[in-house]
Amino acid sequence: AEVITKQQIATWEFMSINQDNINYDSEGNFEFKHMNCSTVAMGIGVFFAEMTDYKIKPTHLNYRSILNAPDDFETIGLQHFQADSELQEYWSTDTIDGKEVFRYMAPLRIEESCLSCHGEPAGEVDVTGYVKEGYKVGDFGGAISLIMPMDIFIQNSKQNLLGNIFFFLLLIMVCIIAIYYLVRRLVTSPLWELEKAVSEVGKGNLDVNLAGLQAECEIKQLASHFQQMTSQLKDLYNNLESKVEERTTELEKANEILKQHKQELEEANIRLKEVNTYKSEFLAIMSHELRTPLTSVIAFTELLLAEKIDQDNEEKHYLEEIRTNSEILLRMINNILDLAKIEAGKAEITLVTMDMADVIASVESVILPLAKNKGLDVTMEIAPDVPLFKGDPEKIRRIVENLAGNAIKFTEQGGKVEISVKYDSAKEEVLIVVSDTGIGIKKDALKYIFDRFTQADSSTSRKYGGTGLGLALAKELVELHNGWIEVESELNVGSTFTVGIPAKAI
Repeated sequence: AEVITKQQIATWEFMSINQDNINYDSEGNFEFKHMNCSTVAMGIGVFFAEMTDYKIKPTHLNYRSILNAPDDFETIGLQHFQADSELQEYWSTDTIDGKEVFRYMAPLRIEESCLSCHGEPAGEVDVTGYVKEGYKVGDFGGAISLIMPMDIFIQNSKQNLLGNIFFFLLLIMVCIIAIYYLVRRLVTSPLWELEKAVSEVGKGNLDVNLAGLQAECEIKQLASHFQQMTSQLKDLYNNLESKVEERTTELEKANEILKQHKQELEEANIRLKEVNTYKSEFLAIMSHELRTPLTSVIAFTELLLAEKIDQDNEEKHYLEEIRTNSEILLRMINNILDLAKIEAGKAEITLVTMDMADVIASVESVILPLAKNKGLDVTMEIAPDVPLFKGDPEKIRRIVENLAGNAIKFTEQGGKVEISVKYDSAKEEVLIVVSDTGIGIKKDALKYIFDRFTQADSSTSRKYGGTGLGLALAKELVELHNGWIEVESELNVGSTFTVGIPAKAI
């Protein structure tokens, strides 16, 4: 739109500058050819409209020709340009004849070449037969107005959005399947087979065969050594009656082998920890790579929803589902990235002067839609004596958001969630309390509720979903502030999480 209007303005200026060349012949005789800049601009606009669906014209509040009369949108744009001489463009979307269009306007300023028709003295009739306005160089002289149809843009946006959603869902599924297959193929299945063999040997059955075990590197070596050990033990047992001394010697050798295997098991454990580290790094990298396109998916979904704000149909419902689940996935990805940074020792806090009211307001905009969908009553309260203090507002927001999100997740319809912020002046601590009337937590599960990838029990994980990272991340972020977190809970009654953040009043 900007390029097209600039092209039209350039044509306007060219015709204005060359009026003398057009109207004077080689002998200096003047004959007005009616090829002034306004007439040419309108003519170009007519041809342009015939060749495309675009419409372009010059317009002014004090128009000379009815063809240049402004509509409602153009009137508002002209008023803006007239009020603000620094304004270089004015645009918006509009609906014309039931079709969505993009409206764009650029201002025209009076130049030296314009004064012959629009300059002083005001009231004098110019060569075109119109009364001069008495403008001076730099005065506002109207605007170029452009109308562009948006049908093709909207259609392409929808197709791109659906394509991106399908691609990234497919990519996520492929990654999950690949990770599952690799872990099962290289670690889990071989260890299960080895565990069965160890169990059989423990029962006295030395006829174990690990030759067909599919494993790599250390686990394969361990299985081979274990197979050798069982074979040697079997030979020892077969010759106990006839070779007591030999038995003792063999047992000593077996003991050495066991010690060696123990060392190898310890080394294998170290390797497994390294594999786990590589897995964490891989998840962090994949999460980072997925975050940007996922943010784009959310943004385009919100654009499509904005177009359907007054509608209530199945397509809008699907778009809302896409946005909600994309936001949940984005929060899970952010949790994984934050924990990866903390685990790598790269997490830092940026202490700035902050207001808890801003943090709570930010959290409120995220959790209230979730609570509304579940039919929950959410209350938020900030004590008036809570001061400004030094802290990392983004990380404290993540703490409150994770705790509040957990409360909403595990509270059934009709329940309540309360978020309150208080100040303990004696200890100089800001206390953040998140309580709910949800399902509660078993007492024996409280001791590991802040562990990573942990939920109260497997049935809870199946019913409510989640990764078990929210509380672990909240605890890590609290400890980055040298704070503390504790929980009180009663099964089927509810839970209360309390966070203490050092906060010396400013």
